[in-house]
Amino acid sequence: MDAPFVRRGPKTLAICRESDMSRNRRLLILLPAVLLCLWLGAARAEGEPADTLIDIYLVRDLAVNEPYEADDRTYSREIAVPEFAESQAFFYRSTKDVFTYLVPVDATSGRTALHLSFALLDEATTASVNGEALSAERPVTVSLLSVAELRIATPKKRGLIRLKFTNLPIVSMSPDGGLYKNRDTPGTIIIVDPQYRQHGWTEPALSAEAAFSRRGKSSAQYAAKHPYNFSLMKDGEKWDKSLLGLRVDSDWLLDSAYNDASRMRNRALMDVWNEVYRLPWDRTLSGATKGVFVELFIEGTYRGLYVLGEKQDRQQLGLAKAGSGRTSLLLRTGQANNDQRSPAGFVSLGKETPAEGEPEQWYNVHIRYPQESDDYEALWQDYYDFTYLVVKGSQEEFAARIGQYVDLDNLARYYLFANAVDLTDNMRKNMTFARLDDQDERFNKFILVPWDMDSSLGRYYSSRKSRQTETVSNRLFDRLIRENPGDFRRILYEDWQALKTGALSLNGIMSHFDRYYALIHMTGADEREIAKTPKFTSYLKAAYSFTLNFERELAYIRSFTEGRLQWLDGEIEGLLDEGD
Repeated sequence: MDAPFVRRGPKTLAICRESDMSRNRRLLILLPAVLLCLWLGAARAEGEPADTLIDIYLVRDLAVNEPYEADDRTYSREIAVPEFAESQAFFYRSTKDVFTYLVPVDATSGRTALHLSFALLDEATTASVNGEALSAERPVTVSLLSVAELRIATPKKRGLIRLKFTNLPIVSMSPDGGLYKNRDTPGTIIIVDPQYRQHGWTEPALSAEAAFSRRGKSSAQYAAKHPYNFSLMKDGEKWDKSLLGLRVDSDWLLDSAYNDASRMRNRALMDVWNEVYRLPWDRTLSGATKGVFVELFIEGTYRGLYVLGEKQDRQQLGLAKAGSGRTSLLLRTGQANNDQRSPAGFVSLGKETPAEGEPEQWYNVHIRYPQESDDYEALWQDYYDFTYLVVKGSQEEFAARIGQYVDLDNLARYYLFANAVDLTDNMRKNMTFARLDDQDERFNKFILVPWDMDSSLGRYYSSRKSRQTETVSNRLFDRLIRENPGDFRRILYEDWQALKTGALSLNGIMSHFDRYYALIHMTGADEREIAKTPKFTSYLKAAYSFTLNFERELAYIRSFTEGRLQWLDGEIEGLLDEGD
């Protein structure tokens, strides 16, 4: 059953009663404006031009460069492997005698140069692009949005290749064996960053040793598009390195977003949360991860669109290192299907205390940091007491003590964010609780940040469409709103007035989707993704499926979000009318 923790608020039935006919008419009116907005957004996202011109040169001139003519010479992939001084070509596919390569280029400057060579350059008698002879002095200019047809010939062989260009980084994984969950496989990784200079690299490509594994729980069910973890390695040890302008680290993830019909929900909503909240102990951080869309190859086979991203860990949440004198704590909630043993979401306490079970796990709540401790019982104590108070505490106890355990301002922001963007899978599982120091009165309360937001903005984790006017909550938030300790309802109301015209407005949310779609659309990465994985079917039920269509899904997200924000505004406006 989808999202068992979602309850329907009493005001739901009175809101958004439009008929199917009126809703369809509204979408027909809205869709052209949405598509126009997306097209215009592609031209201005992050300062990118609508198109980029690519000047292709030879690294040195041929002795002769004759026109290319059809004859009985054989086609050979051997002579058709393009090499570029400023980038790297990746074999994409072959059709009959045509070999297609994908080449990452910097699309932010409006014009870029590529210097081309190939295996049999010394023997070549023909080298042309789109019918124009190549040379070292005068380029053949093509468009980022076009396909460059490269023809090469020697006295005995000839090659016909097509160059497709991408403005996204390319990641190529080469594991030395199978890829497994919770078990590392060594191998090598190549990462080509078209904007390497802006990101502090001296060369466009990084080649390194790495250790790979599969990641995820429900997402691990989908063999068509697994998500992955990888660690950079050097001399047998983990190696810290900044990738694609992200933080310096050794451990990274590759998110497939396979069950997301936009492929962008988690990435875009991390950016929204980053605008909604700042950590009390480090105002430069929000707990949100950063990530970059990339195109992935595994063992030379194209695997489609992924996000290379940071992990939500001690570093991301600004927590203290072990031995620093501070006792930081990071917990994350996992699967929460058994109501009798489900502290996650404050459903129940189960039959065991943390001290009786596995030291790092209390049913479906897991300690993520510290990774080792001499006294797990002490680490768990406050979180257990907090959960006990929510599940078992009287109204008087809850009102008097809840503020000792949690930051009410943080919880208000989380609740507003979760309901504005429809986080149906983030009220039992995918919640991250963190605390900087149990001895520091300023930072000894738990704060809550989201994780894994593919299930949002109109879709459950199964991919089935969600209801626009559902309240997303759990027992903790139910009690906070109903019993109103610390005037929680007024905190919600005042925060909503500030957020609803900014980060949590329709434009505030959709601007992130429009920006990411512009990036992946401008060189056809969306088309390549559709060609690779055109259809999704949930492992839960064959009826939960979709055919991948980016523009249609973005129009749906926009329409859903517009209606949801209107509904939420009415819900929040009514909070101050409720009695204690």
